[in-house]
Amino acid sequence: MVVDELGLVRENELLVCYVPATNRALVWRVKARVNAYPVLNYGPLPFTAGELLATYEGGSTAVPADGVLPARSYNSTGKSFPLRGAIDETDMWYLTDDYRERVFHVIQKVTPSFVRVDVQIPKNVVQGRFQRDKVVTGVDTDFGFTRGVYETVHLHKVHYGYRYGNDTNLSVYTNVKFVYGEYLIETPRDPELIFAVLTKKVPSHWVSLPINVWDVTIERAMLDAYGILGFTVYGAHQRSEAIEEYRRLLREVRV
Repeated sequence: MVVDELGLVRENELLVCYVPATNRALVWRVKARVNAYPVLNYGPLPFTAGELLATYEGGSTAVPADGVLPARSYNSTGKSFPLRGAIDETDMWYLTDDYRERVFHVIQKVTPSFVRVDVQIPKNVVQGRFQRDKVVTGVDTDFGFTRGVYETVHLHKVHYGYRYGNDTNLSVYTNVKFVYGEYLIETPRDPELIFAVLTKKVPSHWVSLPINVWDVTIERAMLDAYGILGFTVYGAHQRSEAIEEYRRLLREVRV
């Protein structure tokens, strides 16, 4: 099995981060997992008393107490998770390109489990789309969100913004638990292996990042941190073309 009982990638297995907007993927081998106890009971979601949230009826409502998500409300502006002592104390999952040798794979578990969850990458850029750009989706619409659980990989130098929605008629006290992998990573230097991974002939754990709208912030961050925007995902019949591209890109890879 590529992942363990927590859903985290085992050491010496492969992690693939796919970006739909570019049809490219980052391919990493997990050399090591830093933490032996990768579960963090963070506490309430970062809502503060008096904060104004949007409502599903089109108005606004105030948060009655820290960590409470009012009935029929959602946050339009994405939330980050503060942590004292982190590289950026306003966003615990943020890493600079100086830390490119490691990455965070995060499985977020929210209670109550019916709370809607989506993510903005980068923060305040809504990525949910239906029929290209015909319909924007997310916690503020009828679909385009998960409930209670969200899995992603945090790209370097990009602040993510999480949104939450409560579509019930009850205000709820919230809590979030993180199951996370802080992985030491490297890109395999064999173009044949990368092709086999991206054509799914070699087992790996795929995480599709919800990036349907390409943003210059993402492009700059990926080039600074990784040297490339990823490897194009080719069909199995395009082996020669893929190997040629991968061999060229591997000369530019920084991880």
